Amino acid sequence: MSVRFAPSPTGVFHLGNLRTAWVSHAWARALGLPWFVRFEDIDAPRSIPGAREKQLEDMARLGLVPDRMSLQSAQRALHWELFQRIVKERGAYPCVCSRKDLRQALDQVASAPHGELPIYHGRCRGRVLTTKDQGELPTVAWRMKGEIEDGSQDMIIARTATVSPEETSFTPAYHWACSIDDFDGGFSLLVRAWDLESSARPQRAIQAWLASQEGRETKFPAIFHASLLIGNDGSRLEKRTQGITLDELFAAGWTKERILDRFEKSFTPMPADFGPEKLWGEPR
Repeated sequence: MSVRFAPSPTGVFHLGNLRTAWVSHAWARALGLPWFVRFEDIDAPRSIPGAREKQLEDMARLGLVPDRMSLQSAQRALHWELFQRIVKERGAYPCVCSRKDLRQALDQVASAPHGELPIYHGRCRGRVLTTKDQGELPTVAWRMKGEIEDGSQDMIIARTATVSPEETSFTPAYHWACSIDDFDGGFSLLVRAWDLESSARPQRAIQAWLASQEGRETKFPAIFHASLLIGNDGSRLEKRTQGITLDELFAAGWTKERILDRFEKSFTPMPADFGPEKLWGEPR
């Protein structure tokens, strides 16, 4: 068992990213568990060469060294294998709706009959599609059938070049890849920021399907959400915010000790608060 932190190698860490990394590391030490860092690099176009190495370097400069580490892309074969299985079982279907059509349809719906905001209008759920149905779309979205039969909660789990999926064009969606990796990773606790709060529900739905495939009880990792840092003007820290990378902070006179002192004063992990499958976090 371990505590998992999963950054994406899409750029240089800013202070908020580093604090979330520190919080996850602090939880690992408080619980007496290994600190596992998984780089979520499946989105190749967004991954920046050298970003992972720079993120590791910046964490190490603050004394944050993973006990174990992996690349999400190393699990691609498993992502594909399980995708083939859910398609074969008709638990997922190809969707050829354009983003524009989908947006227009959802704009006309305030909420689904069951009270949840819809993410899809269900148009392709019961259709039998062929490659001719693709039109001019560059890829086909594959949606996992949710429990609600109108398809309003059917999430995208992958994209392929055609409605006849082939591994060469297979790209797993964020929720699909993360759910599989977290399900098999043996993690007790996932630590991420509040901006990923909405990820828990779809990812746990996928993990429930995975558990059913193996005939075992569904056990979800607990999830702790770290606060999002904001600037003096009240805006959330982002990659384009100036002066908040570690290099910039050091150049401005900040020291490792000063940064860590701020982190330590802002957060103290409470092991007694931890519990299996729990969802909680710092103040927003």
